[in-house]
Amino acid sequence: MKVSQWAEIRRLHEVEGLSQRGIARRLRCDRMTVRKALAMPRPPDETTRSKRGSILDPYKKRIDTMVTQFPELSAVRIWEEICKGPDGYRGSVITVRRYVRKIRPARGRVYQEVHYDPGQAMQVDWGHCGEIQIENTSRKVSVFVAVLCYSRMGYIEFTLSQRKAEFYRAIVHALEFFEGSPRRIIFDNLRAAVVNGSGRHACLHPEFLALCGHFCMEPIACARRDPESKGIVEAHVRYVKHNALQGRAEQLTTWQDYQELAVHWRDEVANLRVHQATGQRPIDRFQLERPCLRTLPQLPFDTDEIVATMVNSHARVKFDGNRYSIPPDYVGKPVTIRAGVESLRILYEGREIACHQRCYGRGLRICQTEHQLQALQRRRRTRGRQLEDAFDALGEVAREFHLKLQSRPVKTTHHLRRLLNLVRLYGRTEVVAAIARAHQYQTYDAAYVETILLQERRRQELPSPTPLRPKRQELIDEIDFEDPDPAAYDRLLGTDEQEQEENDQT
Repeated sequence: MKVSQWAEIRRLHEVEGLSQRGIARRLRCDRMTVRKALAMPRPPDETTRSKRGSILDPYKKRIDTMVTQFPELSAVRIWEEICKGPDGYRGSVITVRRYVRKIRPARGRVYQEVHYDPGQAMQVDWGHCGEIQIENTSRKVSVFVAVLCYSRMGYIEFTLSQRKAEFYRAIVHALEFFEGSPRRIIFDNLRAAVVNGSGRHACLHPEFLALCGHFCMEPIACARRDPESKGIVEAHVRYVKHNALQGRAEQLTTWQDYQELAVHWRDEVANLRVHQATGQRPIDRFQLERPCLRTLPQLPFDTDEIVATMVNSHARVKFDGNRYSIPPDYVGKPVTIRAGVESLRILYEGREIACHQRCYGRGLRICQTEHQLQALQRRRRTRGRQLEDAFDALGEVAREFHLKLQSRPVKTTHHLRRLLNLVRLYGRTEVVAAIARAHQYQTYDAAYVETILLQERRRQELPSPTPLRPKRQELIDEIDFEDPDPAAYDRLLGTDEQEQEENDQT
C-alpha cells in the first residue's frame, strides 16, 4: 500500500463520511485494503513492504559466487552461464544486469579530502586553449595555471608553447605575483619537470630542481594518469576554459587580447568570486596566507631559453621556426642563443654579437640592415668595396638606399659613383636630403636623385652648378690645344717698356 492511497482512504472516511464499500467503489480497490488502511494509525513504510519473489532467486547464490571470484565478469557472461542446462535461467538479461549492478564491488577510487595549511603548497598545470593566427602561421595557445592550495588564489598566463623555458618563466611570474614562495610545488608528469618515472619514483630535470632550490620549494610529482591528486588546479583549469574563454572567440583575435584577458579575468573575476569549496573569496583568504609565504630571493632566476647552434653559410641562425641574421664574420662558428619573452640575443664566447626582437610567427627571416650590408661588402671586389664604404659613410639614409639598390636589377657601382659625383658637385647635405626623398617615394636611381636636386635648385631660384668637365671623357680627347708660349706675354708688354725708355732719354 502506498502512502497516497492510505491518506486518501482516511480522508474519505473521516471528512466525507463514506462507508468502506463507498470508498472501495470510488477508489476502485478491494474492501480489505480499505479496512486495513483504516486500521493503520501511521502511514505505511514503502521501503519495508513485502516484495514478491523473483525468477532470479534460485540463481542468486551462484551469481554471488561468480562475482566474488571474477569481479570484472560482465552481466552478459553471467547470464550465459546460468542459462546452461535444462534447469537453467529462462529470464531476460536485464534482470541479471540489475542484480549484478547491485552486488558488484564499487569500481574506482575513494578520495580523501586533503587539508592544506597556509603557505604549504602550490599546484601548477597546463591547459590547451585552441589556436591563434600570428603573422603567417597558426600557433597553439596554452594557459599556465598556478593555485595556492589554502587560499585558492590563482594566477594564469597564456603562452604559445609548453616548452621548458615557458614553464619555468611562468612559475617565476606566478611567485612574483604571489610575492612569495610556498613550501611545496605540486605538478603533473610534465616533460619540463620529469625526465623519467612518475610519482615517488620520478627523476626530475636538473634545471627544474635548480628552480625549486632557488625558491626553496619541495617538488612533489604526481603519479602518472592521476589528475585527481592535484584536483585544485585541475578545477581551476576547467574554470578558465568555461568562464574566461567560453564565448570570447570574437574578442580574442590577437595575441595582445589574450594577455589583456589574463590580467583582467584574474584580478576582476577569478580572485574576487566566492569559492565553492572554501565559501570565501580567494583574495580575502590570501591575506592570511601571504605572511606564511617565503620571501623571494633578491637574485632573479634566469628563465631565458638557451640554445647552442652553428651559424650557417648565409649568416643566419635558426630558432623557433625563424631565421635571424648575424654579422657575416661569424659564419661557421658556434654561437649561443638566449631567447626571452621580447628579445633574442646571440652570443659568441660570452659576448653579444646581435640582438633581435623576438618573432612568434614561423618561416620568417628577421634581418638587420647592418648585417645585410656587411654580407654584401664581403662579396664585392676591393675597388667596389671602397666605393660602397664611401657612400655608406654618408649616413643611415644612404645605407638604406644602398640596400634597396642592391635588390634592383641594375649595376650598383654605376649609381653609387654617380651619386658620389653629385656629392662633390652639390654638397653632402643637399644630396642626402634628395636621397631621403627618393627613398620615401621608393625610387632607387641616381638619375632620379639628380632630378630632385635640380628641381630643388629651381624652386629656390638658384643656379645649377656647372661640372668641371664634360660628362663624356671622349669629348675632352677631341679638343686640340696649342702649346703655351710665354714669349707672348713679353711681346704683349714689350711696347710699354720701350716707350718708357724713350721718355727717360729725352
